Formats: sequence, structure tokens, C-alpha cells
Amino acid sequence: MPLYHPVVAARIFSLSVHADYVCRHSGACCTAGWSIPVEPAIRHLLPVEVLHPSAHGACPQYDGEARLCRVHRAHGETMLPASCYHFPRRALTDQRGTFVSLTHFCPTAAWQLFRDDVALAIVEDPPAFPGSRDYDPLDGRDEWAPLLRPIVLFDFESYSRWERYLVDTLAIAQPAPAALQQIAETAERLRVWSPAAGPIAAHVEKTLAKPCERATETTWARYRSFAASASFESILETIPDGLARPDVAADIDATLAACVEPAWTRFSTPVRRYLAAKAFGSWSAYQGRGVRTLVAELVASEMVVRVEAARACGAAGRRLDEPLLHEAIRQADRLLMHLADRGALMRWFDLVEER
Repeated sequence: MPLYHPVVAARIFSLSVHADYVCRHSGACCTAGWSIPVEPAIRHLLPVEVLHPSAHGACPQYDGEARLCRVHRAHGETMLPASCYHFPRRALTDQRGTFVSLTHFCPTAAWQLFRDDVALAIVEDPPAFPGSRDYDPLDGRDEWAPLLRPIVLFDFESYSRWERYLVDTLAIAQPAPAALQQIAETAERLRVWSPAAGPIAAHVEKTLAKPCERATETTWARYRSFAASASFESILETIPDGLARPDVAADIDATLAACVEPAWTRFSTPVRRYLAAKAFGSWSAYQGRGVRTLVAELVASEMVVRVEAARACGAAGRRLDEPLLHEAIRQADRLLMHLADRGALMRWFDLVEER
């Protein structure tokens, strides 16, 4: 009998660039040095509570020569520990359906951002994510709609419109910072709504139908600290004790200026798609305090990729290229999704709501 059951069998959504995801057996997840809890229901196959990695980071069930999991090969995907069954999927379920994204620490997921055969969009019924699968989502089915600003809620229709706007804006061929400026100013225009102005859906539709080109000085001043490379250290400070923190060279700003910034615009497409994966199916919409929080997360995420790109360039001794950006995106999600404490990270982003 399968160990996993779907929370929602209808209305599954993903980003188009993820919609045909298939594991390519890179082995990255099986050699990441993670300790994997083993659920009681499968201990007749794995008679331990935790699968501890070897000194080289490999799971004891990983067949390195074949690049396959022995449990998966012998017993099928549904008999895997939950951590392995769900990776690299990350899902949100609410009244609208289930929204499935991926962690780009998975090399295959990260390469999906570089593809040139599909335009970025939100799609329904993606072949990679059937309704018959369990996604272990953040479950918002019994929650109110996300916050527009502290104590003021979207309705679900209006929030969906905002989410589509974010993805559509990040799909436009432009530098990622320009897209973020546009999103930041549009968020400010959304936030001014009050019940006296009429239905929120009409306000949201009118605002998003005429988006601005860039943020005003007042608006962007709220986000400068999240965009600055010095704030990378603020994210590192959220990593719990016992987990290794990435090393950041003292001359990281010099490496950014020499090796990353000259090529940054050339790699706008995968960076914007990475940010779209943060905006889509966002847990922060339910865990944060409004649209400024969501914008702060996007701005900080772009900063983390830039800093990780500089770290990759420094280690490789060359300027930014596609393989180095791919590695930077992987390490950005390793930090943001697998190392940083989610609660501490959200408290840092939420500071922007009071500015």
C-alpha cells in the first residue's frame, strides 16, 4: 500500500519551466550530507530511525556507481523516506488548488531555468506533477487569503491576480533589478487600498493593468538593505547552530564588481525565472505580513544569487559564465531553503512592512 496520499487531487499548478521536470539522477540530493529521518512505516525495509551520511556526504542507500537509490530501485518511489519522496518539490495548497515549485539545489531543477524552449508562465495540470501524488504542502485551505498589508487581506481572486502579475513581470525580457523596481512600486500602489475605495478586486485589476516602470526613490529606499551584498551576512545569521555556514571572502565586493556585475544583464533570464519560482506558490504570502514582505524576499533572493555567483567565480578563478551561475543558483537555494531558519528569515523580511 502506498505511504503517500494526495491532499488535493484537482487543480495543480506549476511554472511552465518546471512543468516537465524529471529526475536525471545527478545524485546531488543523495550526496548532500543530509541525515534522513526514516518513518516507522518503512522501517521493515530500513531498520533505523535515521540514515546518516558517510564522511563524504553520501546516503548509505546510495549506489554511487549506478547513481541510484537502492530502496527506490528495489521497492519503488512510494517506499522512500518522506524527505526523499518529496525532494525537490515544494508545494502550497489553499482554496485555489495546489501550487508546486522546486528547490533549485537540485541540479536538474536549476538547469530548467536556463531553457529556451518555453516561455515563463503559470500552467495548470503540469505533466510532472499529477493530482494523484502527495506533495506534503504548506496547507492553507482553512486560512484567510494572504495579507495585502498588516491587518488588511487580499481576497483569493485578487491575490491570484497579483501572483500572475509577478510571474508575468518576471517573464519580460529585462534586467532582474528593473523587474524588481517595477514590482516594488506596483506593490506600493496596491497597498493604498481601503474599503472606502470600493471592491479590492477592482482596485487590484486597475492597478495591475497600468504597471509603473520603476520604483520611486522613497519606495526603493525600503529595499536597499535587502539588495546590498552586506545583507548576505544577515541571512547567514539565521542558520541554526550545528549547520555549516558558507565562507564569504573579505573581498567579495571586488569579485562582484570584476567578475559578476559585467555579465549580470546577460544572464537576466535564468535569474528572473529563479525569482519567479520564489513568487509563485509563495509560502511567504501566508507567513509574512503583506506585499512588501514578498518584495523584500525577491530583492534579497536576487542579492543572494549575485553573492553566490561571486563566490563561485572566486573559487573558479574566472568571470561569470553559465555553469558558474547554475552553481550559484543551486547554492542560493541551499542557503534560502535548506539552511536558513524560516522563521528568522521571515522576521527579517517583515521589517520592511513598518518602513
